[in-house]
Formats: sequence, structure tokens, C-alpha cells
Amino acid sequence: MPTRRTLLRKAGVMGIGTAIGVATLPSPPESTTTGGTVEGAGPSAVVTPWDDEVIGDENDAPIARYQYRPRRGGEFAPTAPVNVVLLPDRGRLERVMGVLENAGWLRNVEEYTRYAWDSETARYVRQQASAAETYYGTSGRRHVRCWAFDGVVSMQAHEDTGARPKHGIASYERGRETVETLYAADGWSVSPGAIDLDNAKAPDHDGVATVIAEAP
Repeated sequence: MPTRRTLLRKAGVMGIGTAIGVATLPSPPESTTTGGTVEGAGPSAVVTPWDDEVIGDENDAPIARYQYRPRRGGEFAPTAPVNVVLLPDRGRLERVMGVLENAGWLRNVEEYTRYAWDSETARYVRQQASAAETYYGTSGRRHVRCWAFDGVVSMQAHEDTGARPKHGIASYERGRETVETLYAADGWSVSPGAIDLDNAKAPDHDGVATVIAEAP
């Protein structure tokens, strides 16, 4: 029996230029900061097939809900929640990472290896791309990990604590807001809180993901 995800793909909803569209609303204003909320962006700015539902199962959509760390015995434990979903032109992950590189972020950084669940292949996939403000983040930094499944990029964005003795999570919200600001400044459409991933987690993640779409 075909899965819901297969039916969605056959129906063409994964085409960024078709069922996933950007509404004709003004783009969020540009900002010169990297830590504030994007003014004027709202859930109606970007339309996706998942706006009116809760994604509580990672097999229901090509969106990761968590990043995972491997454990002994071949098991995986969820760690940080995914809090940003990006819709790049033709599903290209490098389009997503290019915005961060242009903002001065580094691609090859010191970090832990993490995984996300890909329901299409029924396996955990190592992070496909990462970026951070600094290589080590000795005094803290903004840091993201990304996975691209069926043209949809799931991003885990956070602010790290200092790297000594090891990194921890200072804030999910500030990481997400930084990402919102950077992509809005690059001309992407930003919709905070547009998809409910039911993955709230301390210290400050509210369980919803911002949707960011590349302007046509």
C-alpha cells in the first residue's frame, strides 16, 4: 500500500514551483542584525501541504523532526529538535548553504556527528551539510545542521554554549531567529511558526518550525 509520502510526491506537491508556492505578500524587510525576529513575516507568507496539520511522525512528510545521536546496540536517541524547514529552488541543498557562506559562516566546523531519519530509505542519515559562525565556538556560536529529503531541507538551528569543556545548547530560539534574519536579508520568504512538528524541547523551543522559501 503506498505511503502518504508517496502519494504526496505522485501528486506533485513536492514541486517547489507548483503546490508549494510563495503567496503574493511583501517580503520581510532586511535587517542588519543576526539575532532578531523578522518583522512582517507570518505563517501565511509561504504555503506548504503541512500548514494545517501536526507532523508527529517522521514517516508522514519528508521533514525530519529531530536530529539523533547513535547509541550502543545500533539504536539512535533524539537530541535537538528540527526548527527550520527550507524550500530551495529545485530542492538544491547548496542553495541553502550558499546563503550562510555569503554571510561569513564556515562550512567545515568542529561538531558532533548527528543523524536524521529518512523514511524513504528507512535509515538514519548523517548530516549532509553544516555551518557555524566560527570553527570552534569557544565562546559560543550559532550553528546549523541540514538534511535534504525529496527537495525539502530540514535544518536544526541553535546557539551553542562555549566549547569548554564541551558544547551545550544555549538557545534554539536564538538560532532559529538568526537563520530567519539571514535568509530574509537574502530575499527569501520567511514564515515563522508555519509547521507544527510537535517537538518542543527545553530550553526554549516551542515545537514549531519556521518555513523559508526561495523567492521565484
